[in-house]
Amino acid sequence: MKKAILIMITVATFSGCKQKETPQNTAAVTALKPVVYVSNYPVYYFADRIGGNAIDLRFPAGSLSDPSGWTPVADTIAAMQSADLILVNGASFENWMMNVSLPEEKVVSTSESFKNQLLSSGATFTHSHGDEGEHAHEGTAFTTWLNLELAAKQAEQVKSALVQLQPEQKEVFEKNYTELTSDLNTLHEAFQHSVPEGNTTTVAFSHPVYQYLTEAYGIEGKSLHWEPETPINHDMEHEIEHLMKDEGVTWIIWEGEPLPENVEKLSRMGIKSVVITPMGGQPGDTDFLKGMEKNLEAIKKIYGTRDKL
Repeated sequence: MKKAILIMITVATFSGCKQKETPQNTAAVTALKPVVYVSNYPVYYFADRIGGNAIDLRFPAGSLSDPSGWTPVADTIAAMQSADLILVNGASFENWMMNVSLPEEKVVSTSESFKNQLLSSGATFTHSHGDEGEHAHEGTAFTTWLNLELAAKQAEQVKSALVQLQPEQKEVFEKNYTELTSDLNTLHEAFQHSVPEGNTTTVAFSHPVYQYLTEAYGIEGKSLHWEPETPINHDMEHEIEHLMKDEGVTWIIWEGEPLPENVEKLSRMGIKSVVITPMGGQPGDTDFLKGMEKNLEAIKKIYGTRDKL
């Protein structure tokens, strides 16, 4: 009996030592890679394509379909403050940053290089500066990546930040960046040919989040404030009837999969539905490039330009 007890104690002691070693080894491996935080899916995708296994990439809002309204909790903020690099979208995407203190030298806004190309969201807001009183400001549209030319510029900022962080990996980062921008530029060209020249077709958007898409690729549209999961009521029917009469709208672009009953009701009114995902959050089981290709096919469906990529 004593021998059995001794064996059990020996096994437990050995097992306990092994459990203690594993976290230490993991921490040692992780410590070799710089910790990089991102705030939305497009920036995550760019950083992942460029940085690969050389970085410890973290996307705390990764489970959300729309991280634009996300606010990090205290523990996440503390982790970000101790990170090696924080890559953000900019263009007002991260409103939470106005109330959070992050080390400025670690934060890189990937849209900073084209700030003169940022578009208005169409909304205004007011705030005050001490004794100056209230001021009205025009909001900034933040879905910059929907213009794939701007997305490539964001990828360039990601690459530059990673090279500065890990100059010894420059050759790898440059190679990965070149492959990524080749993909983005090829898709950008396909989008440019998806809408016929002299297009006069006006579509309806379920939400005003497509400013960069419409400006880059010549899509004419009017924005509503509809949610895909909200049943269409009498007031919404009235809205779309006005757009049909005044603008000749026959298509609506949804930001997410609409209720089947909404699609059916609109179809009876003469309105067809397609989904173009804004891509701010993880697009299901696909990735940024494939998600944008799917968006391209939706545009081709509207305009009848169904040629292959």
